[in-house]
Amino acid sequence: MRNRKGIAGLLATASVLALIATGCGSSDSGGDTTTTKASGSGTTEAPDTSGLAELKGKIDGGGSSFQDTFQQKVATGFDKEVETAGGDTTVTYTKSGSSDGKKALADGTLDFAGSDSAIKDEEKPAFGDRDILYFPIVGGPIAVPFNVEGVDELNLSPEVLAGIFQAEITSWDDEAIAADNPDADLPSTEITVVHRSDGSGTTKNFTTFLQEAAGDAWKLEPGEEVTWSSDTVGAEKSTGVISVVKDTDGAIGYSDLADAAKEGLDVAAIGNADGDFIAPTPDNASAALGAAEVADDLTYSPLNISAEGAYPITSPTWMLVDKVQQDQATADILKAYLNYILTTGQDDAKSLLYAPLPEELAASAIAQIDDITVG
Repeated sequence: MRNRKGIAGLLATASVLALIATGCGSSDSGGDTTTTKASGSGTTEAPDTSGLAELKGKIDGGGSSFQDTFQQKVATGFDKEVETAGGDTTVTYTKSGSSDGKKALADGTLDFAGSDSAIKDEEKPAFGDRDILYFPIVGGPIAVPFNVEGVDELNLSPEVLAGIFQAEITSWDDEAIAADNPDADLPSTEITVVHRSDGSGTTKNFTTFLQEAAGDAWKLEPGEEVTWSSDTVGAEKSTGVISVVKDTDGAIGYSDLADAAKEGLDVAAIGNADGDFIAPTPDNASAALGAAEVADDLTYSPLNISAEGAYPITSPTWMLVDKVQQDQATADILKAYLNYILTTGQDDAKSLLYAPLPEELAASAIAQIDDITVG
């Protein structure tokens, strides 16, 4: 039975990730917006920089907290590569939640939106007759970080996870948790469930997984916003969830793996359809991505995939871009940035605890870049 293989090594990357976050740029607002301005010496390799010298201007993106760590790293790398080629670009990304990102794109206040979920039917009228392209950029585990004194390893089956997050299982020595962890010395500490309070694609994917994997044990309606029990605690963004979990003995939440690792939190291994407990690692997320069926518009779901070693709560994440741009300069920067993310940027994925795209999916996304036009 697989369990927590590789988790200790992943959490050892916390200091590295903190350094990466520090070096990704400087905030010009004191909040969650990081602006990266071209500076420094370029990349160590010599990539194809054809056309980069002509790029001049700025693009703004925002939304998904899940992809934020990756966006900050690749935005910095792209701006430096453009500067090395003789151009001058600034890419910004503000984490605010998938729902907010899609709304801002619809309102025209962003050039691209980060989202871990597709545009919902009720969101489509805000876009009018605009065609929106989905560009997958990476995937990754939705981790289940916990803070229980005396416990640093934890297995959770989908049914038990559902019971915990519905506030039906309320103490850590509950017999259902003990059954998943027969060798653990579980305390009688009260469980504090922490969830996202903002509209979140991570919430949608996490609760969709529970609906699919836990069956009748999960009774709440999945979505970007969920009607959680009043006995649970809400927090904004992935970092907000992590902060509460870190500061509360007995707490458990859900977040991207990178944010959990930055704070050195333990994360649970999650039971899959075969009864194995799978650790949230980039490699196990890659196994899920590689087994997922991809639609023509490049949307797909790797959740609860039945594949050897696949982490069952693996999330996709996309950049959403208008097919028809209003000006050539913005279109050119967007196209170059997408190309960078889908080629050079993929090399950064695993070091940031994301899973790079399967080659075939990346190739399809690269081919779609040519569909961006100006009109």
